Amino acid sequence: MFIDGKVQFPTDPQPEQVKTTKNTGGASAATGKSDGVSSSTSEDTVSLSSTHGEVQALAAGVAAVPEVRTERVTSLREQISKGQYQPTSQQVADALIREHGKVNLKA
Repeated sequence: MFIDGKVQFPTDPQPEQVKTTKNTGGASAATGKSDGVSSSTSEDTVSLSSTHGEVQALAAGVAAVPEVRTERVTSLREQISKGQYQPTSQQVADALIREHGKVNLKA
């Protein structure tokens, strides 16, 4: 059964609106002990752990790393231009398989 506190009857001895109270503090009626939630304030609070700061620092570090390793690319270009870069068929196959695995993981 729902009782609407806004409805007032003309003979109602109580002219103001009925106020409801809820026990949202987790307090036990028998012991009066709280389970860690303060019932005196009805504010929402947010607490961020130190892990958040670590994740932010790591994300900034990853963003600072270039996507292309210019030193490695320059070295390989020099080897190719001099004819010194001659990978074996096994190395080429392994690289293709690794690259194919990356594509499948992204999809």
